Amino acid sequence: MVDIALAVQLERLRVAEALTARDNIVMHLEDAYTSVRQKAATILQLEQELQVFKRASTPATTNSTSFLEAREIPATPLVDEEDRKRNVDHSSDHEIHVTDKTIAARQALLAALPLPSYIPDDVLQPIVIPSPYTLHEFLGNISGSLKDSLTNYRVLGQPTTYWCPEREEHGYFLTPVFKCNTNPRVATAHRWSVVDVIGNMSKTTDCFYNKDGKWYYAGTYQAFRMEDLTTQEWEVLSNETTQAVIKETLAGRKNVSPQNHYETGQLYGAGALRVACIGLQCVGFNEDVYRGVLEQSRFASWGRGSGWTTAGASTARGDTTVEDTKPFAA
Repeated sequence: MVDIALAVQLERLRVAEALTARDNIVMHLEDAYTSVRQKAATILQLEQELQVFKRASTPATTNSTSFLEAREIPATPLVDEEDRKRNVDHSSDHEIHVTDKTIAARQALLAALPLPSYIPDDVLQPIVIPSPYTLHEFLGNISGSLKDSLTNYRVLGQPTTYWCPEREEHGYFLTPVFKCNTNPRVATAHRWSVVDVIGNMSKTTDCFYNKDGKWYYAGTYQAFRMEDLTTQEWEVLSNETTQAVIKETLAGRKNVSPQNHYETGQLYGAGALRVACIGLQCVGFNEDVYRGVLEQSRFASWGRGSGWTTAGASTARGDTTVEDTKPFAA
């Protein structure tokens, strides 16, 4: 009787293990199905929103076609390996040529912009900020008349900012057209929304930029939207630049995983997500802001929990090193 009981117990355990394995498989399939449905819905939503923008920015007589529209693919004749390689090389050369022309056209547009009436002759000096504090923290704690003068500013990141080779006063930066945000009431619910890519730069803005780990004041700028980045251009961006764009895209989403970053990059590569190119036209140079920021950065130190102080003025003054850099150079 004992042997029979043990045999029955073992059989029950095997059945339980089999049922558990089956349930796990079903759960994985459900998760995969849900993920596919969510991504399909996201792509559809982005496609619809993009079509709205296209209709708003093109004449009514223009017929726009969805970039995700399914098309019949003709049968491909059999070719040998050498022909296939030649076709691939030709396709790559064509994409590089198209990309080069796109970039050249964008740079030509920037080069044609007028220059401001005043540009400083001296090389720009870096803004020395005590480690580990950021430029935002420094600018948020400035005082005196400079605080009133610097009411609207933009910080330009080096990986996503490009300057015109012919007229380095002008340039453009990359920013997402769509961003993902987590519902504040439901942590697992996410939504995509169209971004105001110009934002506060619709009016004259003081700009700061980063070069090799140092911050500089660039001048006053007006922003305008250029042609969006093409998928060919996305493919040749540096990894640092694509990751910066993806990070900004997902900045409003909680619990971001490497898989989310990978999938977002794939959406950019396929053209489902778009990157806006925002032109930067230099319209002036605020000497008061430039000199004021330099002065406060040199003769002030950061006190933890107490804001900017002058206690370390002599130390900051003694440690400051000034490196020359070409004005407005990236």
